[in-house]
Amino acid sequence: MTRTLLTADAILTQDMASPQVEALVLDGGLVVATGSRKDMAEHAGPETRRLDLAGATVIPGLIESHIHPTYAGLTGGWADCRTPPCASITDIQGALRNSTPSHGWIRGWGYDDTQLREGRHLTRDDLDAVCTDRPIIVLHISGHFAVANTVALATAGIDESTVDPGDSQFPRGADGRLTGMAWEIDAVARLSGAIPDLTQAEVQTALLRSLTLARSRGITAVHDLGVGLSAGMQELAAYRALDTKGEMPVHTVGFLRGDLAIAELEEGNIAFTAAPAPGSRFRLAGAKFWADGSIQGLSAALRTPYTCSPNHHGDLLYPQEQLDDMVLQVHREGGQVAVHANGDAAVAAAIAALRSAHRSDGRRARHRIEHCQVSRPADLEAIRDAEIGVSFFVNHVFHWGDRHRDRFLGPERAGNLDPLACADDIGLKFGLHSDCPITPMDPLQTIRTAVNRLTMGGAVLGAHQRIGVQRAVQAMTVDSAYLVHDEGRVGILAPGRRADLVALDGTLAALADASSDIPQPALVMVDGR
Repeated sequence: MTRTLLTADAILTQDMASPQVEALVLDGGLVVATGSRKDMAEHAGPETRRLDLAGATVIPGLIESHIHPTYAGLTGGWADCRTPPCASITDIQGALRNSTPSHGWIRGWGYDDTQLREGRHLTRDDLDAVCTDRPIIVLHISGHFAVANTVALATAGIDESTVDPGDSQFPRGADGRLTGMAWEIDAVARLSGAIPDLTQAEVQTALLRSLTLARSRGITAVHDLGVGLSAGMQELAAYRALDTKGEMPVHTVGFLRGDLAIAELEEGNIAFTAAPAPGSRFRLAGAKFWADGSIQGLSAALRTPYTCSPNHHGDLLYPQEQLDDMVLQVHREGGQVAVHANGDAAVAAAIAALRSAHRSDGRRARHRIEHCQVSRPADLEAIRDAEIGVSFFVNHVFHWGDRHRDRFLGPERAGNLDPLACADDIGLKFGLHSDCPITPMDPLQTIRTAVNRLTMGGAVLGAHQRIGVQRAVQAMTVDSAYLVHDEGRVGILAPGRRADLVALDGTLAALADASSDIPQPALVMVDGR
């Protein structure tokens, strides 16, 4: 690999010992020296390739700490049922008809009942109106719910005789018929299990589509928080195949879907690793479990009821003892555990389970809480004290903030959604994420949202929870590296660290100015390439 001398107007390293430099020397996939243009030119020597990025701001490569690459990649072949473009159920039906493949299942994704003109979820009858001889399944924008037509339900073996009348995972209408809804992750997995397996080529193509997009957005590493969500163990096989072929566009740390992880551990088929093998861009770090659901789906577990439903506060998906046991099974095998928790009751349950695992043998695995949208200061202090990591879903402020304020949570709780300033004040390290495809994978927009907390409607949601640009960049670089024990390898531009970086065509200050264009990546390097 050619030695490179990289210079730019501003190189912001995130290295506290040397936060801004004029030049970097890169060699062998690593940063080997940082400093002034003069000193680095002398250090690099005359045979070095020179790369002068005039007008650019160079920062460490951005780390997207929670996405679903296979799922995101597959949606390109499904009907887009989001709002926009779909304002009504009729629009969704039209999108499904227009996207109908020549054979097999008809797939759609992204519908949001709270934005549809009818203000309700889809039903099997809505989908039967599209097609009665082929199975249809449409995923909710949250990913926590799905709706199927009658043929799809029958294919999955789900009907009024196979589902207990009191099973809330498959709700019924006033007439006693199943509505077609699969409620929450386990039910969605049961329904989706009837879909024929993808080919390995299809899974690899979906992964490459997402990871290539990530790199184009300035991302040099991602955390896949749910390997197996869309294609089961084929996803892990696809990662390993792409990695073996040297085709991974970015580094990826994977967390296997929890039920798959437990089953594969029992068979001795998987092992977790805390560091990548030399030359590898993928490793399986651990597993992910879900403590609750979605705020906008009213299935996140809150301590106090929803504003729009005063008698309802959501429910934990598992009893505490069961969550504790699942977490402990992965912990004992040396894995890192991530727990999805949106509501504060779920955050408390996740803290209890992860802290219990730590105490079982004293190993501080740096387990993680994902999303952590509604939480109290005491929860954040407990996370810090237990040495648990956290990645905040701050994009919710922009995409759902208005509805959280006006409908789901009320002004006070919504104003403290994703409490970044509070977390920073107590010294908590945290990541930020998009949960793509739930919201678009655009880390610079995510940083802007963390800085200005503007909603889609143009309002400021919780000005007191804003953080500065530099702190937000820290969250999406070295702090996100910390979440997976990678802070000694990546996240800052310093000697011995991976040469993962992004050069932006503007200044970081522009990210704080909502009236200005967001700087875009002009150059992205992964391992110095």
